[in-house]
Amino acid sequence: MNEIMDQEKALNALYNLILDRHIRDWERSCLLTTKQRIEAGRPLGQELARLEAQLRPLALRYNLTPQVNEFYQAISNSKLFGPGVGGII
Repeated sequence: MNEIMDQEKALNALYNLILDRHIRDWERSCLLTTKQRIEAGRPLGQELARLEAQLRPLALRYNLTPQVNEFYQAISNSKLFGPGVGGII
């Protein structure tokens, strides 16, 4: 998922994570909200940026579940957000 993520890949990844029983309820809630907003027509980049910002505090403390952390790394490094945001950490 290091290439620029398209909407179909993002929705599939979100769907699979939402169904994963090893993630926390709070993570699932954030993922579900993001998935619903993308499906409602919100811009993909904007919604993934919002999700990345929600997950960032836990990611910085290494407190995300491994599955969500992998997705967080993918959206943080996908260059969806333009220069200066992805890959600064």
